[in-house]
Amino acid sequence: MAEKKKKKKSYHVRYDRIAFTAIILAVMILMLTSCISSCVKGEKPQAPDTFPVNSLEDGREADSSPEGISTPEMNYATISKNSEDIHKGDLILVNAQYPCEFDAEAVMNGTSPDMTFITIKNILDTKDETHYTASDYEVGLDRTTAYSMDAWFEGFYSATGNSDLRITNGYEAGAGDLDFRTGRTLSFGTYPETGSSNFYVPEDIYSWLDQHSAEYGFIVRYPEGKDEYFDSTITSHRTATYRYVGIAPAVYIKEHNMCLEEFLETVKNYSVDNMITVQNGDSIYGMYYVPVNNSSPQTGFSIPANDLEYEVSGNNMDGFVVTVALNESASEHFRPAHVYEDIEG
Repeated sequence: MAEKKKKKKSYHVRYDRIAFTAIILAVMILMLTSCISSCVKGEKPQAPDTFPVNSLEDGREADSSPEGISTPEMNYATISKNSEDIHKGDLILVNAQYPCEFDAEAVMNGTSPDMTFITIKNILDTKDETHYTASDYEVGLDRTTAYSMDAWFEGFYSATGNSDLRITNGYEAGAGDLDFRTGRTLSFGTYPETGSSNFYVPEDIYSWLDQHSAEYGFIVRYPEGKDEYFDSTITSHRTATYRYVGIAPAVYIKEHNMCLEEFLETVKNYSVDNMITVQNGDSIYGMYYVPVNNSSPQTGFSIPANDLEYEVSGNNMDGFVVTVALNESASEHFRPAHVYEDIEG
């Protein structure tokens, strides 16, 4: 009998099983990705509005702006400040909880290490024409504040031809509104030759002053809608009361609809390698916080060391705020008052 031929075994590819396996793998990958994402979200979040020092706040690289602005590579140096200097500077917060530490007698006789007092009359006497006035010869401010105010008011005159402004209040050692004890706070009014005088309100042509205040380093000291931050000592003339804080802080505060108290809390989220950045015209600035070293008479910290300007101010509470010019334009215009430095106070 002839031997039967062996049947060859046939193999069939089970595409349904492959598809099922692929689906299971995809689900497992998705679950793993979700788990990793959840873990990352559990980490401490980065502070809001944080930008590298070579970027602008809208996310553009600085050197891609229409003006071709660019910021330098950052090199760092270490400096130290007296820890007691947290009570000095343009950004000090003064209220019932954090009083002003200035020696009033030293301020008035010119020996104060905290502020250099200058009367408005002293500034006006250097001019051939005066485009604003002061309520009396004794009204004065911290030197930088006074000359920044002068630049601001002269800007208003150049833009409008109006010379109705009058400084009514400045530095006052025993002021009921404690912020006036800093020498950085002022109030003013409009005193037209015809018509009635009033405390300043940002209306009609006078709105120019408020619109451009930050460019000269000034903020509204007690803006509406922020009452939870202020104590009972504040002035009643809120729209007429401005505080000098410096250009970069003022621009940031105005852009973000803040008061000084809010800014001083916000800046605590930033450090030298994670600065707030702000732009004013062609000038780019960085700002960050350094906590005071309460266990030492000196507080050390890093600053960018690129031959650009920087300034350190205490906050009168618990640390320092550092403002850095991040390009040449900012370095040249670090303060609007710099052109007056050769005038004797």
